Amino acid sequence: MKNKYLSTAFGLYLNYFVHGMALIIISLNIDVFAAKWGTSVAGAAAVVSSFGIGKIIAVAFSGIISDKFGRKASIILGILFYLAFAIGILWSPTPSIAYFFGILAGIANSFLDTGTYPALMEVFTKKSGPANIIVKFFIQGGQFLLPIIIGFLMVRGFWYGWSFALLIAVLTLNLIFMSTRKFPPMAATSPEIAASEIGHEKKGRFQFNVEEICMICFGFVGLTFLTVLGQWMAKYGTEVVHMGENAGRMLVSYGSIGALICVLVTFTLGNKGVKSAPIILIYTFMTALVSLVLWAFPSPMVASVGAFFLGYFSSGGLIQLGLTLLVDHSTRGKGVLTSLYTISEGVAQFSMPIVLAAIYKFDITYIFLLNAVVALLGFTLVLIVSIRDKQRKARGTIEMKETAS
Repeated sequence: MKNKYLSTAFGLYLNYFVHGMALIIISLNIDVFAAKWGTSVAGAAAVVSSFGIGKIIAVAFSGIISDKFGRKASIILGILFYLAFAIGILWSPTPSIAYFFGILAGIANSFLDTGTYPALMEVFTKKSGPANIIVKFFIQGGQFLLPIIIGFLMVRGFWYGWSFALLIAVLTLNLIFMSTRKFPPMAATSPEIAASEIGHEKKGRFQFNVEEICMICFGFVGLTFLTVLGQWMAKYGTEVVHMGENAGRMLVSYGSIGALICVLVTFTLGNKGVKSAPIILIYTFMTALVSLVLWAFPSPMVASVGAFFLGYFSSGGLIQLGLTLLVDHSTRGKGVLTSLYTISEGVAQFSMPIVLAAIYKFDITYIFLLNAVVALLGFTLVLIVSIRDKQRKARGTIEMKETAS
């Protein structure tokens, strides 16, 4: 039987195609904005930190709106906030005003997340995992295409604002389209989860086990990786290894290709029963290694190959794998866990652009050294979870043997 909500799902995915572009559109036009706003490249890059503030602000109420007023309401609000961002950033005369509109982008992201992921689970009830993974495809698709579009505009001498006009046009059309779509009935919270959440409230909702703390913190790690690749890879290409501007922007596209391939590989491994923890351990270790190579041996070849592998290992689904591992090690409701994980991401999205902009003033290559350190932090967090899992299984085995004897 054909799923009657397929057109709704298409509109949901299209929002994330635009979202992928929005995440990197300021950095890919960074020199234009620095000149327009009368600030340095580092000053213009710091505007991106506003995304994190918006995300943290909205996470407190976006989920409530999605659950109370429906997924459609949350998604429509997300599109409207993204439209305000695209229009506002384009015409902002100063970094301060641009910062305000950047906050709206973070709010838009939060509304889309809290509306889209539950909606996809309700559209594809038997294949919710693959349905959510496709979101990553659309994000990377937008990040692959945008550098090519901006390069075309530059070569032809067209106005840089046409890249924003594309976002505005797609969002406007999708706003009209989504307003006419029907959404499936919202899934009711299971009695088990409801009882679990009540139990946590009685015990104290701020009491977390070691595994929960480690994996909530991993949200910070995953978002840092996306920030480094999306915001600074192009600048590394032009200023460190002296590529042309278009060639530098293409490094972001190479990273997106790597991420797309990684999503396919990770999805296949998951279907074959490979657990999230060993995949994350390999990906974070390799992210650290690739980042160290980019820091220590800068060259055009290293930049091109490194961008691909950095995209593969750091941006091909680590955030989603981390959230899965968090859910697997907690009895709290998925909504609560997703909110906590999103806050951790928001902290990174706010703080890291400021930190990286400060490092850029000193030496841009050290951004990748910091990325390696963060990757090793992520590796350590997941290693702690894995070790505790093995210790727990070992204790369980000993107890079973003692009971049998």
